[in-house]
Amino acid sequence: MTVYRTLHYQLALALMAERRERWRRTSLLVAGPHPRRPVRRWVGRQLVSFGTRLAGEPTMRPVRAR
Repeated sequence: MTVYRTLHYQLALALMAERRERWRRTSLLVAGPHPRRPVRRWVGRQLVSFGTRLAGEPTMRPVRAR
């Protein structure tokens, strides 16, 4: 085995380890129970409803729409 092939092999192992680590971290966030998720969803719903109310205000409508 030449040095060139050894470097390729080590590079491949490093990339595989990095991908495994990234997959482990993302799968934990997606598959595992996340305690802050209900809070984030509630905050998101509040922001959407606030934005809807704000967009309905007369001062937020374009001049042509009045």
